[in-house]
Amino acid sequence: MHGVRSSRWSMKYFAVAVASLGLAELLWASGLAQPLGNIGSAWVLVGVHLTTIGFLTLVMMGALHQFVPVLTETELASQTWSGVTFWSLAVGLLGMVSGFLALPGAVPGGILPQVPWLLPVGGSLVIAGVIVAAINLGTTLKRAWPWTLPTWFVAASLVFLLITVFAGLLLALSLAMPGLFTSGQLQVMGGRGLAAHVIGGIGGWLTLTAMGVSYKLLAMFTLSDERRGAWGWAAYLFTTFGITAAWLARWIGVNGLADLGWAAILIGLAMYLWDMAALYRQRKRRKLELNARYALVPLGFLGVLVLAATVVRIGGALTRLDIALAFLALYGWLGGLALTQLYKIIPFLTWLSQFGSRLGKGRTPRVQDLVSEARDRYAYALYFAAIVLGTVCLGLGSSAGFRVAMLAAFVATADIARALYHGSHPEREESGSGTAAVLFRKAR
Repeated sequence: MHGVRSSRWSMKYFAVAVASLGLAELLWASGLAQPLGNIGSAWVLVGVHLTTIGFLTLVMMGALHQFVPVLTETELASQTWSGVTFWSLAVGLLGMVSGFLALPGAVPGGILPQVPWLLPVGGSLVIAGVIVAAINLGTTLKRAWPWTLPTWFVAASLVFLLITVFAGLLLALSLAMPGLFTSGQLQVMGGRGLAAHVIGGIGGWLTLTAMGVSYKLLAMFTLSDERRGAWGWAAYLFTTFGITAAWLARWIGVNGLADLGWAAILIGLAMYLWDMAALYRQRKRRKLELNARYALVPLGFLGVLVLAATVVRIGGALTRLDIALAFLALYGWLGGLALTQLYKIIPFLTWLSQFGSRLGKGRTPRVQDLVSEARDRYAYALYFAAIVLGTVCLGLGSSAGFRVAMLAAFVATADIARALYHGSHPEREESGSGTAAVLFRKAR
């Protein structure tokens, strides 16, 4: 860690993120949110934003506030600003969830009294948190110029995050206060604007962050060379250019530019996967721990997405196929990578804060002693199986099957949450001499 202190806010980000994931899965399993029924209903919007902001964005923010200092080998500009971002995002998310359920009657599914201003206020709090995070992380990144490959990924993703949340505020205003816009503007925002919002969020913010962080983390955890060479830089250039082109094309309605952008994205992601395969082949740690071993599954999901997106672009896509691929991207590729890496990040940060200062001064555990891979691997296997089932059911149009899959995903997530909790709360017992000794139970 090169002397970089652990972030005192990252664990709070992770806790709320995993809780949001569980709530989203319960919502899908309950049938209140039906993506195959009406994707524009209030409950679907709640489920989507619990996933994208509540789970994935908070996970990414928690990771970035810890690992941007690691990437740059310098301290975070402000731990206080990290806390401001956390509370702004958490309270803003609560406001957005409540706001979706309090939208005017034109949006089906609302169960709360109509409060049009609630959604824009929640969105504004999210934007405030993002701006603070961008300043905090951007200041830290600025200290480390010239940047490495993972740092470039993170810098580009932060730009897309700012763009995405501002576009989201416009969309929120169009839903809550449609009278502020003309009919033509509403049509553009509800069509091309929504598509651009999704591209900027899933592609620009979440995927670029996942790629950049994975280059650093997986190299660390597999003991592989972090310098990726031409393949890594080509993956960055193609993917970033493609997402920018596709985002811009959606707003201005130029199909040729959109096709060029999608082609560049697919090429960039294929290069990234090729480079990840090389990273694993070149690793010095032959026996992989659970986080690195199971990270191959979301990387495999990304490969499926690249192949499927190639076919979809050629042959056209049914609405339900688009939904299935978006679900696989959010819960399989991005969500799967986040959950597998949390299994290492949380025990690592716990070890750093509780045992790092004692290294060489007595008995200390290994990071892997804080978890039980033999037991916890089944939860991850169940989670990934549920995501596969959910994707297939969405593609086939089976709402009942999708609900069963999400119930299984919730059970798996609850067990993963248990493992993460124990990884962050190692058990202690007072020894006969009065000195605190650490107990490690390999199965909980």
